[in-house]
Amino acid sequence: MFIQTTTLTVSMSLSATVSLGMLYIPKVYVIIFHPEQNVQKRKRSFKAVVQAATVSTSLSQKSNEKQNGAKIEPDRSQ
Repeated sequence: MFIQTTTLTVSMSLSATVSLGMLYIPKVYVIIFHPEQNVQKRKRSFKAVVQAATVSTSLSQKSNEKQNGAKIEPDRSQ
């Protein structure tokens, strides 16, 4: 019975160690060997993405109007 308990304890400890290693070794590798990659990426909210797309669309429409010389009223039926 003692050998079964010891075997189970060692195998569970080894399993937990391997799991933690797989989680944290890539992070430690980046921190130690590639510190220039250890920066937080800029995150944009969905609202900011929609607003940027709307501004981009309106700017492209204005530039098209200037190139064509005709003024086109936006469709406000939506």
